[in-house]
Amino acid sequence: MTPISLTSPATRRERTGSLPDRLRSGLKPLAVSCLLVGAGGVIGCHGPSIPADTESVAPGVWHHAVNLIDGPWALHVVEIDLPTARKAGIRLHSARAPFDGLGLEKTSILAGNALAAVNGDFFYHGAPVRSSGMQVRAGELLEEPRPRSALAIGGDGSLHIDVFDLDAGLVTATGRVLPISHVNRDPRGASDLTYFNHHAQAWMDTVTADVGFVLQALGSSDWSVADTLRARVMQVRRHRWPLKLVPGQWLVAGGADFAEEVVTPGDTVQLFRRLPPVKEGLREAISGGPRIVRNGKVSIEHEAENLSASFATDRHPRTAVGIDDGGRTLFLVTVDGRQPGYSVGMSLAELAEFMSTKLALFTKARVNAAQALNLDGGGSTTMVVGNQVVNRPSDQTGERTVANALLVTSTGGGD
Repeated sequence: MTPISLTSPATRRERTGSLPDRLRSGLKPLAVSCLLVGAGGVIGCHGPSIPADTESVAPGVWHHAVNLIDGPWALHVVEIDLPTARKAGIRLHSARAPFDGLGLEKTSILAGNALAAVNGDFFYHGAPVRSSGMQVRAGELLEEPRPRSALAIGGDGSLHIDVFDLDAGLVTATGRVLPISHVNRDPRGASDLTYFNHHAQAWMDTVTADVGFVLQALGSSDWSVADTLRARVMQVRRHRWPLKLVPGQWLVAGGADFAEEVVTPGDTVQLFRRLPPVKEGLREAISGGPRIVRNGKVSIEHEAENLSASFATDRHPRTAVGIDDGGRTLFLVTVDGRQPGYSVGMSLAELAEFMSTKLALFTKARVNAAQALNLDGGGSTTMVVGNQVVNRPSDQTGERTVANALLVTSTGGGD
C-alpha cells in the first residue's frame, strides 16, 4: 500500500464569500492522508472526506479548490449536479471567439456573466482560426468533426463523449442527394460540396467555389444538429462572392461538377446534418482530445486520436471534462503546471487517475468520472468562476487567448 498525502486550504465545511480572496488570505493547509491499493484505488482516508475548499456557486453547482502535495498539484473542480442545475435553469453552452472565427479571446472574456467556464478545444492559428475538432453552438454546426473525441450535449440535456462523424447532404426538389463533405470551409475539389452558415460571415469573401445555392430556412429556427431542415432556394450564384448570411440562411457551395440546373431559385430543398454515432439532436458540442477515461478505467487514447506519446506522458497544465457513470454529474477540471513549488502539471495518465479514482474524495456527489476527455491545456488552461480566473495560467504574460470555451450559464428559469 502506498500512502499519498493531500493538503487543502480549508476543511470540508462549505464557505461563503470570494474563493480567490480566501486563498490569498494565508489559510494554513490541512494535511489529509489516504491509503491507496493496486492501481490507485482508495481504501481509506484520515481526516475530512472532502479535503477541499468548497464554495456553492449556484443550485447544483460547486467549485472545489484542491492541493495535492505529491506533485505538487493545484487543481480546480467545478461539479454540476445536472438534474438540480437544470431545474434551476442552468445550462452548458459552448462559446466562440468573436469576429466569426477570425480572432481569439480570453476564456474570462468569453465567459461573460457565466457561472463558470473553462477553455475549450485546441486550435490552429490563421485566417480563419480553426479549432482542431467539431463545435456545435445553439444547434448550429460551426466546425465539422475530425477523428478527435468531443463532448456533445443533446437537446434533452444528455451528455456524450465520443468520436463523431459528419453525415450531411442537400436533398434537391427532385430527390437527388448531394453529399456535403465540409462545414464553413472552401470546397477542396471539383466534386466537393460544403455548407456555410452565418458563423463564417467574416471570411465569405475568400470563398472560391464555382457554384453556390443560397438557402432560407422554412418554419421554426429552433433546431438541433440531426434535424432535417426545409429551406427555399433564394439564389443560385456562380463566382459571385462575398455574400452576407444571417441566422437561418446557408450557402451550399461546390466545385465545377455541380451545375446550376441541379437546383433552381424557388425550389424547396432539405438540408440534413447528422453526427453519428449519436442519433438524437445535439444542441452544443466542443472537441478536445484524447479521451482519457472510458467506462471508469484509465484509457489514454492518444494514438487513435493522432496525438504524440510525449504529449501524453509529459507533465503540462491540463483542462478536462468528465461525466459520472449515471450521467448525473459533470466535472470541469483544471490542473496548473510549469510552476515548480506550486503545481508541476500532470501527464494524461495522472489526470485520468485523478478523475477516475480521486474525484469522489473532493466532491459533493462522492462519485468519480466514468468517462473523461482532455481539452486544450498548457498556457490555455483557464478556469473562471464567478467572473474571476481561479487558477494560475502558466504563461508569463498571463491568461492566453483561445478559440472557444465551455460555459456553465444560468437562464434564470428552470425546466
